[in-house]
Amino acid sequence: MRISDIIFRRGHLSEDAITLALVTGDRPDHLTACERCTRRALELSRWLDDARAAALDAADEAFPPERLAIQQAQIMRRLEQVDEPRRVIAFPAQAVAAPRSENGRRVAPAWVGVAAAAGLVVGVVGSQLSSYVAAPDPQPSTAVPAIAAPISTEPLNASLLSIDLDRYIPTDLRAIEQATPAMVAAQAQ
Repeated sequence: MRISDIIFRRGHLSEDAITLALVTGDRPDHLTACERCTRRALELSRWLDDARAAALDAADEAFPPERLAIQQAQIMRRLEQVDEPRRVIAFPAQAVAAPRSENGRRVAPAWVGVAAAAGLVVGVVGSQLSSYVAAPDPQPSTAVPAIAAPISTEPLNASLLSIDLDRYIPTDLRAIEQATPAMVAAQAQ
């Protein structure tokens, strides 16, 4: 008897121990001496018998005698074939070459695909070249040329000369600059 049965069940057998005794037929001494454990073993034995009968009934319904007879016949045929030598499936001999036509030339099927691909490439390249070669030359402009303004030595905007271009941030990028930490400051430290 296990220690857990002695401590937790006051010396009585667990369901596992009773089931093991019923399945193996090895009955512990406590099972024959204790009326309570004997009654539990008898109830468990009846339940197992009922479950076995229900399983057999379900199997009989699922496998009618006709189906069992067919399965048994198939098994017997296979057992009879065990002693027979194995059948070897003969592969056909090498394919005979098709007779050549009168001129002696024929086209291999693999070359048909190669020829189709080459035709496609030639068509694409040819269409690109023809569109390039046939493109009309741009017509010369008939617009009146603008009169050139006199070149001034003064800068257009003198404030642009005073900007530090190393630290200049365009107005479109100022929001991004304010949202991200300055890398220059991080590298200097």
